[in-house]
Amino acid sequence: MEIVTLSNGKKVANFSSPHPFTFEDGTVLPAVSEEISRSLSVDFIEKEDGDGDIHLSFWISLNCGIAVEKWEEKWRNKEVDIVFCPLPMITALKADDYNLKNSPFRSIRVVDRISKLVSINKQCL
Repeated sequence: MEIVTLSNGKKVANFSSPHPFTFEDGTVLPAVSEEISRSLSVDFIEKEDGDGDIHLSFWISLNCGIAVEKWEEKWRNKEVDIVFCPLPMITALKADDYNLKNSPFRSIRVVDRISKLVSINKQCL
């Protein structure tokens, strides 16, 4: 549950990505371990059309739900401002009518696809 502070003062954390995030100010948010990443993956339901197209629905797993509660507590205690999550998790929270706006959970906003730098000022709901 490492938290780093960006140059604009935002305190950010990585929920479950096994890859580090490099921000446009040069700050690096470390990856989580492969074990943690696997344990915090969302559940998904796959429905296949007869033509090979897949429709995915995402749901918060039990482990994910426990981690969400821990990060919410850190957010309420002002220990963290933003917890970066994978888009499937954001999608699952939305499907659960979770109030994302009143939470620390966001997805990254990449500034440049080539360098993969992450914005320090913008994040996705």
